Amino acid sequence: MAANTAGFRGWNWINMSARELLLIVGVIVITAGIAIGSHGNFWAASNLTNLMITTAITLVPAVGMTVIILTGGIDVSVGSTLGLVAVAGGTAFEHGFGLAAATPVFLVAGAILGFINGALITYGRVPPVIATLGTLSVYRAAAFIFLGNHWITMIPPTVTETMVLTQPLGIPVAVWISLIVLVICMVFLARLPRGRHVFAIGNNENAARLNGIPVERIKLAAYTLTGVLVGIAALMSLGHSPMVQTTTGTGFELTVIAAVVLGGTELTGGRGSLFGTLLGAILVGLVQNGVVLLHIQPFWSGVVLGVIILVSVGSATVRRTED
Repeated sequence: MAANTAGFRGWNWINMSARELLLIVGVIVITAGIAIGSHGNFWAASNLTNLMITTAITLVPAVGMTVIILTGGIDVSVGSTLGLVAVAGGTAFEHGFGLAAATPVFLVAGAILGFINGALITYGRVPPVIATLGTLSVYRAAAFIFLGNHWITMIPPTVTETMVLTQPLGIPVAVWISLIVLVICMVFLARLPRGRHVFAIGNNENAARLNGIPVERIKLAAYTLTGVLVGIAALMSLGHSPMVQTTTGTGFELTVIAAVVLGGTELTGGRGSLFGTLLGAILVGLVQNGVVLLHIQPFWSGVVLGVIILVSVGSATVRRTED
């Protein structure tokens, strides 16, 4: 009996799915609509930089979220994780740490929080939604306890200079980081056995286990990886907005999950692609950017993301039924 890897699509940029082609068309149409509606302000250098940075901040944890969802799990705590990691890293900055010294704090804090999620799910046998809903509240409460009424504002200027203002080939360093993360994980899923095992687990966890695939270890690694990637996103977000408060990261989980499901990764697991996640992150970034440029009430951004998730899940259910 072979573990099912039907959801896997290899390293092939030409053989895109119809959904991905539709997403590319959507990116073009929405970009044109925002550019026209904003009377050309969309093309301002400052706005394009802002769009690239916000998309990169979404994309990095969305890569990890894609891997988690491919295994049949989900992590709804990424917003609170980002907030608590930002508190840890921001505190390091307040104590005189420079960018190089503080970076491991972000990564280790993210890894620990992600590991806790993974351990609850794989060894505690708590359903992913329940486990991460619980840690969403716990991590947010921890951020409140550590910060109280205090905001962390002593973020070294080098963070913004490095992540945002330094622009090799006209592209901010934060964006390059997100693309590097994306490509590494693309290679992992497409070329390495463990990457194929991710799809096998999502398609049929019992069959994967019978075939000798270490299901628990891979799922634990997926949640830990996502924690690390959230740590990277937290550092990037402080370069974009150098302040930590108790609400930092609130609602971020909706943005990340919307990017993943919009990109075609099915919440039931086993089917999806990181290229689709990239397109989903770009579309989500465009929606959020358009809300600002077109002077639309900010709550509509959340409404749109919620509708995106509902439509994507509904269409995936229809496809599964037809299969």
